[in-house]
Amino acid sequence: MSETAHKVRAIDLDTNQADEFAERYQALDANPYRSTFTYGRKKIEELIERTIAGTSGRALDAGCGTGFNLQRLHARGFTVTGLEPSGAMRAFAKQNNPRAEVLDGDIERMPFADATFDLVLSIEVIRYLADPLQAMREMARVTKPGGLAIITAAPLLSLNGYALINQVTSRFHVPTFTYIKHSFLTANGAEALARHAGFARSEVHGAFIGPWHGVGRFSPSFLASILQTLEPIDNLIADLPLLRDLSNHLIIIAHR
Repeated sequence: MSETAHKVRAIDLDTNQADEFAERYQALDANPYRSTFTYGRKKIEELIERTIAGTSGRALDAGCGTGFNLQRLHARGFTVTGLEPSGAMRAFAKQNNPRAEVLDGDIERMPFADATFDLVLSIEVIRYLADPLQAMREMARVTKPGGLAIITAAPLLSLNGYALINQVTSRFHVPTFTYIKHSFLTANGAEALARHAGFARSEVHGAFIGPWHGVGRFSPSFLASILQTLEPIDNLIADLPLLRDLSNHLIIIAHR
């Protein structure tokens, strides 16, 4: 599949899942333990909060989806801009963020001048790109010197086994799985990617460890109980240097 066709499939996937994602983000506030999606977003959000505490300025959410992070960044005092190629997702983002600028655009060719933003956020976007380097270069380009980018990536070695599962589900339609090939990184690979993209330095964190997705498919209530019970342990081990590659999310904090 060509890179263009791959990107079109990813945008179509977002469009088809817009209602589902809107419901998931509503559920995040109501009960973040109800699914691996909401719990993973909870852990990402906590790291974002710790990283940007006390800062402000102009922020970009590249691949803003339904606008969840635009709301959060605005509440933290940022002037926010969202970039989203899916019309259905963009409609939700505009509805949820009437004061924000929400634009149609491609993360690999962003319509912004160099050094525009103090903060660039991109959550669960580069995993859908055949090669994330160009998107990373664009994020580095639009980040101001001294600014920060927070970008999530899919771990190649995650205990959820999704890198292996995706080898099948990207080739064949499997019910409840996305029919698209994802890109995966190790922590070392993510740091190298940020460096090659033009960031001055970076650090990579692991968030949410454990192969719990199958439990959620079987019993959401049992999953919620497990996640709540094990969260203190998860907080201790998910970001340990020897274990972060086994987590469900890699979070790249890249400094311009």
